[in-house]
Amino acid sequence: MAYARTYDGPGFAADLTALFRHQLAACALAEGELCVGITDTAWMPAYSAACSAAASALGARAVQVTFGWNTPPDAAALDAICAAADLVVYMTSHTLHYRPEIGKALARGARVLCCMEPPHVLDRLRFDTSVRDRALAGAALLEASSRIHITSPAGTDVTMDKSGRRGLAAYGAADVAGHLDFWGLGSVQAAQIEGSAEGTIVLDVGDCLFHLARFVEAPVRIRLKAGRIAAIEGGLDAFLLREALSTAGDDAAWAAGHMAWGIDPRARWTQPLVQTPDTGGGGADIESFAGTVQIQFGSNDDVAFGGQNRSRAHLGLCLRGATLRLDGTPVVTDGRAVGT
Repeated sequence: MAYARTYDGPGFAADLTALFRHQLAACALAEGELCVGITDTAWMPAYSAACSAAASALGARAVQVTFGWNTPPDAAALDAICAAADLVVYMTSHTLHYRPEIGKALARGARVLCCMEPPHVLDRLRFDTSVRDRALAGAALLEASSRIHITSPAGTDVTMDKSGRRGLAAYGAADVAGHLDFWGLGSVQAAQIEGSAEGTIVLDVGDCLFHLARFVEAPVRIRLKAGRIAAIEGGLDAFLLREALSTAGDDAAWAAGHMAWGIDPRARWTQPLVQTPDTGGGGADIESFAGTVQIQFGSNDDVAFGGQNRSRAHLGLCLRGATLRLDGTPVVTDGRAVGT
């Protein structure tokens, strides 16, 4: 096929190593520091090799660790690895940012970078200082706010309370002590107070069921009461949403977990339609798309959000054309992020 790509051949090794070197330098990896690359047996091995080569080129010490793909990493082994690292880069299907061992590493000042997008996304959404500036500015506004209000022309009208919860800046580089980030992500996020979300979400045509990589084809109405989904009305997309949350098998799947808005003008809304097969991917383009507003359901108890909702579900609803206000001040207006 004319658009086919090969990312695991020897011809790509130099480019991938250079890309990792750019990102690790953005993570402030210094000479003599220990960079630990964590992967699993099902993940593309070129990533961990490129990570180690890039770390070595920057004068750092590099170690690769490979866990099995189908069982959680051993707690004692993961703890020992993280305890020694200055920078942890994990390229794995395991969601390590929910693990207490990662939390302990961050608490003592380590940096942690998650890398799970295909190479062409990592390249296009590589670290950029302007994205960091927007993320930090937005996080400061979110940190200082209490009331979140999301509306849209389609009929969305939702309020949330985040009093006391952190405002998080995601800009793709773990560059300061205790910071966790995701390569390719450009967004501002927070876990609202559990039980505080009230109102109605209306997904319009072209909005995205993020973790299903599904674009909405007909309007879906979701009624929220006391932070939980009370009703989902609509056609096929409503059915798929109910099915995804039901499959989690826990009551917490139906609770609102966190909110966010995207700030990266380089992100592409249509990326899930052309995602290269067999290279993984976490959907950073959708979350990062400048002006998208996300309301997520399910887990928010990872080491960054610090929420209390534990669930096997983590399903984001990403809206185009919405308006987001923090204590009455708009940060996104009709799908356009302020400052982007």
